[in-house]
Amino acid sequence: MQIFSIAISNKLNIDEKALMSVLKNLPDKGVRIGITSSVFKDLAYYELRLEDRLPFIKMSDEREIIAEAISDIIVNKAMGWIIGKVIEKYYYYFDHKEKEEIKKIAYGILEREENIATFKKIKKDEISRKVRDFIEETSHIDIEGFINFRLKNFIGEIGEVVDKAVDEFLMQKEYNEFVGLLKYFVELQDSKLEVLNVVVDKTGKFHLYNEDYELLSSEYIKEMTGELQEGIVTDEDALMSILITIAPKKILFHSSSYLKNKEILDTIKKVFADRVEIVCSEVKCEK
Repeated sequence: MQIFSIAISNKLNIDEKALMSVLKNLPDKGVRIGITSSVFKDLAYYELRLEDRLPFIKMSDEREIIAEAISDIIVNKAMGWIIGKVIEKYYYYFDHKEKEEIKKIAYGILEREENIATFKKIKKDEISRKVRDFIEETSHIDIEGFINFRLKNFIGEIGEVVDKAVDEFLMQKEYNEFVGLLKYFVELQDSKLEVLNVVVDKTGKFHLYNEDYELLSSEYIKEMTGELQEGIVTDEDALMSILITIAPKKILFHSSSYLKNKEILDTIKKVFADRVEIVCSEVKCEK
């Protein structure tokens, strides 16, 4: 007995396998559904028929179960399309590669543990109620049309996520350009030291030693920065300035676990590439 039909646009990139992955748990809820499909132009039609149900399951319960499944499709399967739709409408001026990166960041935001536990669950419940109301009077739903005309508030909320993704993308782009500029400066510099040992103490201060583990004197680099006193640097920006000015052929990091800001090490690795090595000397590192 046919109980429902679902139309899914090819734009949503949801095939029968993806649909079945959503409906596979229905038997656990007391309903077993069979699916037949057909394609017309850019729409795939899925006819759902009731194959079996437990005696206490009513027709209204069947629709409730289907509404939950459709809300799951929208929240977990159609999200990429919704994000892409928002990007194309409001951020059309980015090129294809940039749009894909923004989409990836936005999807990543939604997949963060706190958002899965709150936002996605709440939205799924809200959408399920809307779908339930919609299918109360009909036995057919077009997923794309339903999203466009019945879930405008939801699309708006996804738009806010995309805004955050764009901000993150621009910050990352600016950071990458900054790293590229630093790499350029390093390439222009003549190395003033074969090896620089950077030892991080428990307070997060940087102690700078030469190849022979002799503490660098302030006189040695007093023209580079006023931050260095007896070979100790307390500021990440000052450290980066010193590294770029000296441009050591090798930078050995000790006790890096004591770094207060882990990102500085990532930046140094990107700027100096294979010149950087993380080591742990028995003399200079604490186990």
